[in-house]
Amino acid sequence: MSVAVSSLVPEAVYVVLHMANGPGRAEVEAGARVIVEAGQAPFRITDDMWMERFDKELGHRIEVACSPAHYNISDAGYDRHLYAFVRKVPSGEKSKYEGMSELAGLIALSRLVNPTSTADRYCARMFRYGDPNSPIEAVRFFGVSPDVSLIDGRRDWLSAGDGETLLKLVPWLTAKMHNRVHHAYWNHEAALRSYYLDVKWTLVVSAFEALINTQKDFVNLQFRERVKQLADHFTISMTMDELRKAYDLRSGLVHAQKFLFEQETVLPKDEHVPLYARLETLLRRTLLECLLDAKFGDSFRNEASIDSRWPVKFPPPRKGTRKKHP
Repeated sequence: MSVAVSSLVPEAVYVVLHMANGPGRAEVEAGARVIVEAGQAPFRITDDMWMERFDKELGHRIEVACSPAHYNISDAGYDRHLYAFVRKVPSGEKSKYEGMSELAGLIALSRLVNPTSTADRYCARMFRYGDPNSPIEAVRFFGVSPDVSLIDGRRDWLSAGDGETLLKLVPWLTAKMHNRVHHAYWNHEAALRSYYLDVKWTLVVSAFEALINTQKDFVNLQFRERVKQLADHFTISMTMDELRKAYDLRSGLVHAQKFLFEQETVLPKDEHVPLYARLETLLRRTLLECLLDAKFGDSFRNEASIDSRWPVKFPPPRKGTRKKHP
């Protein structure tokens, strides 16, 4: 689904560049295609948002605008953007860069389709879209990481097929996710914006807890059994022993007992990244299915729906002794 934006007249737009390499020659020969490529019409998302590949001169100008102003040094030697997310600046913004929030939301949703490193370092406002001489202002954000750190960056780009899936997620820019899915979704995005695996690990496990915990007790048991059921549902290899170790590592990190590299007795260091990568992939596929399939998403809506769809064999309650009052 690709249409031209020919009806646009020079006006202000927000731009977020995706700085990455596209598919290699062998991948292209095998049929791989980026969501929008040079010479193609923009890929329309909504009336106000689209994706396009700018020409090299404009891409370079935006990169220069967003690069640090060094003295006698240039970080932006040539155009390195693969494509860009674009949105019209809405009229009557009540706060500075308010219109960026929906564009950021679209990018976060796109990471459920395929994780990419599109982030905040190359965000800009172009005052006259379509005017090659338009002023370009870098948009700076503070308080969050300006970068996304991928655990596996072998395909750091959205494909044409990903674009069709992304269109199905557009209603979630305004629709309200129910709390459990929303909390897990937030943790997923926070994990991708974190550099350290110690932090990523904690956030991804917390995301699963947001989805599946129905009792305050037996949290390790609930994580193991319900995440294993999810792994089986999506045919992602995951053993009960690996899940036990994943939660043990999480506990050591959350309670600041040990860093990840100090917990090799729980899981050897060379197994940390492979296990985390599968957990993150499982979380992403679970969240995507929740947003695409209402019935599946509702299986996480509350304690009753979770216990019904993702049952756990809890140990029988212990028999307590009552104090005898005189």
